[in-house]
Amino acid sequence: MKPISRALLLGATLSSTIALSAHSQSVDEVIVLSTPSQKPANEVISTTEILSGDALQAALDKPIGDALSSLPGVDSAGYGPAVGQPLIRGLGGYRVDTMGDGMSLGDIAATGGDHANALSLFDTNRIEVLKGPAALRYGAFAATGVVNNLNRHMENGEDATDVLFGFGDNAGETMTAFFARRDGYALSGFAQDADAITIPTHAESARQLASEGETDEDTEQEAENTQNESRGFTVSGHFGDDETNLSLMLISHEMDYGVPGHAHEEEGDSDSDDDDDEEHHDEAVSIDLEKQTVHARLTHNGAVGPFSSVRTDLSLSTLEQDEFEGDEIGLAFEQDTLHLRAEGTATLNGWQTLTGFEMRDIELTTEAAEHDEEEGGDDDGDDDEHGHGAYLPSTERSQFGLFFFAERERNGWLTELAARFDSIEQEAEHEEHHDEDDDDGDEEEEEHHGAVEHDITNLSVGLARKMGNGLLLGGSVSSTERAPSQVELFAEGRHAAARREEFGDDELDTESALAMELYLRKSWETARLRVAFFQNDYSDFIYLKKRSGTEDEFDYTQQDAELSGFEAEYQTGFTLAGRMVDATLSYASLSGELDNGGNLPAMPPQKIGVSLATNIGPAMVSLDIENADDQTDTATDELATDGYTSVDLSASWQPEAYEGLTITGAIRNLTDEEIRHHSSPVKDLLPEAGQDIRVTARYRF
Repeated sequence: MKPISRALLLGATLSSTIALSAHSQSVDEVIVLSTPSQKPANEVISTTEILSGDALQAALDKPIGDALSSLPGVDSAGYGPAVGQPLIRGLGGYRVDTMGDGMSLGDIAATGGDHANALSLFDTNRIEVLKGPAALRYGAFAATGVVNNLNRHMENGEDATDVLFGFGDNAGETMTAFFARRDGYALSGFAQDADAITIPTHAESARQLASEGETDEDTEQEAENTQNESRGFTVSGHFGDDETNLSLMLISHEMDYGVPGHAHEEEGDSDSDDDDDEEHHDEAVSIDLEKQTVHARLTHNGAVGPFSSVRTDLSLSTLEQDEFEGDEIGLAFEQDTLHLRAEGTATLNGWQTLTGFEMRDIELTTEAAEHDEEEGGDDDGDDDEHGHGAYLPSTERSQFGLFFFAERERNGWLTELAARFDSIEQEAEHEEHHDEDDDDGDEEEEEHHGAVEHDITNLSVGLARKMGNGLLLGGSVSSTERAPSQVELFAEGRHAAARREEFGDDELDTESALAMELYLRKSWETARLRVAFFQNDYSDFIYLKKRSGTEDEFDYTQQDAELSGFEAEYQTGFTLAGRMVDATLSYASLSGELDNGGNLPAMPPQKIGVSLATNIGPAMVSLDIENADDQTDTATDELATDGYTSVDLSASWQPEAYEGLTITGAIRNLTDEEIRHHSSPVKDLLPEAGQDIRVTARYRF
């Protein structure tokens, strides 16, 4: 740790400690909107994390995983500046559902680490992360969790206009966005454009360079193929009254971004270019995606049969995503997603209940580009060794689910019960193959995998005791099952963007887990403390394992595993040297092991976070510090990762003469630290951006 970083971290920690004996400012109560009862976070047995307010506004330009990574137990599987899928307690992909207002985003992020969540944060009111029993409302995620992005378009608020302009100097990034609501109708749009990021040192980590027998100059430089651009618009309308209301929303989202880790020319004699079959250089890979989603929500706040209120959500999404290898499309995806959820609330013998039905139907079509064989290539009609074939065949997935959630408070005891049953059917097909050796010129029939079916059951129970004086002690136990995904079942070739070949197994068993969590929560008038310990014991945990004796071939396989961790957060307000200060201190630690004693890959290291905010004159000044330990508990063929200390400084000012105007200046990575997140698939090929000076102007009226 650099001396200046260590000093800043120590000073901030001491300031937070002072808060224990210098209370003078209240901490706001936070209501969790993604749970059926919408209770305060301190009274929800399921562990929740919420990003809203100033913290959200400071992260509007980031991928959703990066925006959430400051929360305890939440990390990002970053794949360059445009991609950052959320991880909850070290796991992501198909084990975590990232949603928009409780519904599927309709993207293909879970099919590959280089695939972005098709989501912009410019219209986000808040993001909620649910863990435990309440997550079963949205799927089989009680052992991990769900991320729910709540869009302001789905609220029928007061008339308002919001305009934003922003600039970041590191990548020459520009941002523009607007939002307008009138008489129940709203329109918004955004555009974001950034050049390649500047990094504080060489792209490859020191350990990666050493493994290759190379060295590189430790100097600031531009990172290749890290440019990105996104744009979109949303329109919405609300119809009806307080009792019965119909909300409609149309979202259009487009992204173009480079996938880092490619376009790397190896050093060597230029004559090697004449040897077509001896040497291969990766071409720059980029991704172009377009997605449109229609979301309709019908709510009735009145009796319907046994229910006191009912709500039905329907979303339809279409997505087109092209992966370019150089200037040519190497692989094209098209996906149509239908998602329906209907649920009703009722009170039964003192229990507040939610009963619902869910259906998801996903049709994914993949098409690999056809390339004419060049000089030196083969002519057998097969895909070349570098894999222009689709690593994932076209698939269809249908899911039908029933879920039930109940909670009760009696004599100081809080109880939550949740149950969910899902029936899932998945099927894949191969494209037609031409048999060049067939003298009759016949073509092979289109080959279909048989449908793979899974019936899964998830159960969860939580119990907590109000001890008085704002103290809550409790825990939850969940028995969870997860069906293998279409990638884990059907992958069968080279994924160019990920630089590897992936092979699924359609005989994989259901992955199951017994998840336990114990927690303590304490509230004071001016402070709040949350502590949680969790342990998940997995049977038939599905993971990607490198084939013995190969460089880039991986199989999806299964083995029992155990994952455990500890999370804590302390928030307070206090007076220091006559100045009001808001402070947050957070800590997270996680470990994961396979049954054979090996470590789970990409486990985030121990992290400590400190945030301080205070008014200095007319400005609100914030200091955010994150310290991550070295990660040396590595999986097979995984390199260790050095720790880091990240320091961000920001100040916002609201001129009295211009009501509604907020001007914000920020410096991210103030010390220009080399930051590599162990949870990132490209952490040894690309560090995070170096120092970034940003200015944003937002006008609301």
